[in-house]
Amino acid sequence: MYIAQVVVRYRLQIQAIKVSLPIVRQIDHTGDIGLVVTAHTLQQLFEHAARAMFEVIGELGNVQTQQRVELSVEADDLESLFVRWLSELNFRHITDELMFCQFHILSIADGQLHAEIQGEPIDANRHTIYTEVKAITYHHLRVEKVSEGWQAQFIFDM
Repeated sequence: MYIAQVVVRYRLQIQAIKVSLPIVRQIDHTGDIGLVVTAHTLQQLFEHAARAMFEVIGELGNVQTQQRVELSVEADDLESLFVRWLSELNFRHITDELMFCQFHILSIADGQLHAEIQGEPIDANRHTIYTEVKAITYHHLRVEKVSEGWQAQFIFDM
């Protein structure tokens, strides 16, 4: 397992966020945050991308798995499914005020994804929130099979 440092530049602040994922690296993109995630399987790619997004949002060390949520998303192609997945997680985070820390893809095939995610309600006394992700964009989006397994490049609108 690799440990990468993702440096987030947001409103002239620099924060170092420790991400414990197979391979995560930041890509330069003015005003936004771009990441490249590599994993052995497609399921792991989606799981690790979700974890990376929440590592950008806040500190996950104190987040417990008190709540379990099942969710499903559909899309016409793999890239759209990837964006829908991360967008749905971000939507649940914002509207339900939940911080997620575990992501398990139950199935992914034919434009459908079924997953179980775990986390807990945001507690300002225990959770550190770094920033808010406004959207997951299609700008420079790539989800593809590579020699290492699978790789996704994506950008968050901050």
